[in-house]
Amino acid sequence: MSSAPMLRIGIDGRCLNTDHLRGMGKYVFEMIAHANSLTKVAWHFFADRPDTPFYNPPNLVSLVELFEVKGHRFHAWEQLGLPWRAWRTGVQVLHCTASALSYWQPIPTIVTLHDTLAWQEIEPRTYERWYLRHLVPSALRKCTAVITISEASRRDILSLWPWLEAKLHVIPHGVSDAYLNARTEPLSSQLLEVTGRRPYLLYIGGVLERKRFSWAVKVLEHIGAPHLQLLACGFTDEERDRARGLLEPHLRNQVIFLPFIEENAMVGLYQHAIAVLYPTLYEGFGFPALEAQAVGTPVLFSALGSLGELEGPAAEILSPEDLESWVQTCRRLLSERGEKAVPNDAARKWARRFSWEASAARHLELYTNIIRRSHGSIQI
Repeated sequence: MSSAPMLRIGIDGRCLNTDHLRGMGKYVFEMIAHANSLTKVAWHFFADRPDTPFYNPPNLVSLVELFEVKGHRFHAWEQLGLPWRAWRTGVQVLHCTASALSYWQPIPTIVTLHDTLAWQEIEPRTYERWYLRHLVPSALRKCTAVITISEASRRDILSLWPWLEAKLHVIPHGVSDAYLNARTEPLSSQLLEVTGRRPYLLYIGGVLERKRFSWAVKVLEHIGAPHLQLLACGFTDEERDRARGLLEPHLRNQVIFLPFIEENAMVGLYQHAIAVLYPTLYEGFGFPALEAQAVGTPVLFSALGSLGELEGPAAEILSPEDLESWVQTCRRLLSERGEKAVPNDAARKWARRFSWEASAARHLELYTNIIRRSHGSIQI
């Protein structure tokens, strides 16, 4: 019996070539891991940091090429090295996964354009402005398809480039099985030592101004509960030191900056929080809003942009500038959840609609259709 045809897909894997997987890396890792369970694919990853770990999803037929190209400042790796290697390797489609793509496209090219934030915050430098305003839009005109991750991002993209509508596909992210299938477990000994078994709010977002760590601190301060802590994730060592130094002295024992937490430990961290504070003003998707609800924990955020698409049963939707509402909601949840936080089962059930398997299937369908149009058939 002959084997089924195998897709040969090239992936810009720079978001997997890192010390720690974050948003875009989680997307690529999860999508490919689930796609691999659906059909046979030969994956070929390309990335640019040979001295840094590469997170290759398990059980793949795959090759990984880590190579450098001189002229990084001028995107030489992205614009020349990546398409050249992909073409030479013989992949049928090149998927650029991180909102950037090459103008030279010797093979059918897809890009995932997560959001338009870069175009809202264009650097004043001449080259960056030219790259974002001219080179990337020109490359988008040439590419075969564009994926985005929410209806809000789709609207933002079309407001900039309405001519993309015919080849723009909305494929939402999923939520990891680690959250969907989590049982209530005690915190790890490491996290118990950090929290001292005191109740805590959880902030996820780091130092970026639009993530609004300062708002989370202000909420904590106005709650007026000295036994309540704010655990903060997403800061580098340098950022932690700087942010700690900016805290008022009376808050320094209440705000705890966590080091990088592995995914399996994040599940428990979400579960045992009184609530998750997610006061961001802009997201292309918003993993924390979904992950918190997937384990049944309340999450406070504003229905801005894509976050309006994540209003599940455990979402507390608040005005971004209504401090009193944030404070009173936290006080209520502190009273309701206390020391034994009971998960919201309706939220856990709701979160299952965000499936990585469904997302992966949509990606595979797009790959297959493009290959059929380009080559007439799928061949090994």
